[in-house]
Amino acid sequence: MNESQSQLTLTLLKPTDVAAQLGVSRSWLYEAAKSGRIPSIRIGGEDGPLRFVPEDVQNWLDDARANWMPGRSTRTTRPADIDRRTRPGALADDQH
Repeated sequence: MNESQSQLTLTLLKPTDVAAQLGVSRSWLYEAAKSGRIPSIRIGGEDGPLRFVPEDVQNWLDDARANWMPGRSTRTTRPADIDRRTRPGALADDQH
């Protein structure tokens, strides 16, 4: 099997599967995907069904775990650049 054929057999996860794996509600998962907080794809464009690449979800979890330190509050899994653009006053916070 060549590389292009193996990519065609990629297994994608449905929101119900990922929500159950993470122990979160489907509504939280949809919002997290929409905001870019968790890696996801839409098949066929922005109105297509939401799916997750298993390796992307695992890497996302591994990254969150690797950056966690005992005694520190949980680390946000949202990229900092998205947070800065969407949170009012965020740029002012960075200057202090």
